Amino acid sequence: MNRKTQAEPHAGRFLAGIAWAKATSRLAVLMFATSASAIAAPPDLTQLSRHLSQDPPACVSFDQRRWMADLETELPSTGYFRRQSTGLVWQTLTPIQDRLVLSAENPDLATGMKALLPVLTGLFDGNWTALEQHFSVTLSGRLDAWQATLSPKDAAIAERLESIALKGDELVSSLEVRFTDGDRLSLALSPLPCPPRAPGA
Repeated sequence: MNRKTQAEPHAGRFLAGIAWAKATSRLAVLMFATSASAIAAPPDLTQLSRHLSQDPPACVSFDQRRWMADLETELPSTGYFRRQSTGLVWQTLTPIQDRLVLSAENPDLATGMKALLPVLTGLFDGNWTALEQHFSVTLSGRLDAWQATLSPKDAAIAERLESIALKGDELVSSLEVRFTDGDRLSLALSPLPCPPRAPGA
């Protein structure tokens, strides 16, 4: 057997190895691209609702900034929200103490708060799919760093609210509401252990 004949099997194996390496490389690139695309793709509303409803906190603290357009002034306040069977309790602690029950059965609820009712109850219950009854929802980001814009499609809500912007990760961390009269409401949110309830609360 001459040297040429002996070299042919080695050359064949060498070329086959190159072809296998190229195919493996292409497959790895394809798998990486597919994985990156899946990570980069924004969540849909069902995914986000499931993500946020896994363990919603019973109480959430807030740091609020309320811009009053007619007075051209900003009013800061702090407090917490508490979920309970009678509705969502909005408890302000500073600069004054005030308690408001966000419930459809509350006859004293202001019109602006009634417009926010489906948003706040849906957010804190983790039931985002229910928001689609009243809002068009646009999502971006990822499940661990998402953003959402809500535009009212309910005429009654659209009379009071212009838009709502939200951000979060495992929980809703911030909320900004723009009202049609020029007012703005910003809330920075974080979970906290529920404070003891006052007698009769």
